[in-house]
Amino acid sequence: MKKSTINVVTLVLILFLSGCTYRLVDFTVISTKNAEIGVDRTKGKQTEGKKSYFLGLGFNLKDALDAALENAGPQYDLLIDGIVSYQNLPFVSVVKVKGVAISSSDLKASLGIQGYNQWCKNNNVFSPENISGSNN
Repeated sequence: MKKSTINVVTLVLILFLSGCTYRLVDFTVISTKNAEIGVDRTKGKQTEGKKSYFLGLGFNLKDALDAALENAGPQYDLLIDGIVSYQNLPFVSVVKVKGVAISSSDLKASLGIQGYNQWCKNNNVFSPENISGSNN
């Protein structure tokens, strides 16, 4: 084989064998199973967010999740009963998130502080306030 052919074959192999890693999403609570979490879904707000990426560059789920919460309003900070969909169009990738936005402040107000703390404990909700140097 000629030297130029070997270089082309080597370049093609490098391109096909190399890869990239992308962070898709950071999450606080996530599940694919239906779970009764003791939240009145009627007090939530149905919301949707989406994000498009040219050639899929910079693709992540966080932008679409943030857009869904921002579309619901500034008081909403939790998304339950969510659906994430991905659409691949020529030259464009689209991520869409639908769900029910819930306000943790409203949840605290309706349950009270003790009730809210118990709800968090029962549902294994992590809170930075629960971290300390000792085991309580």
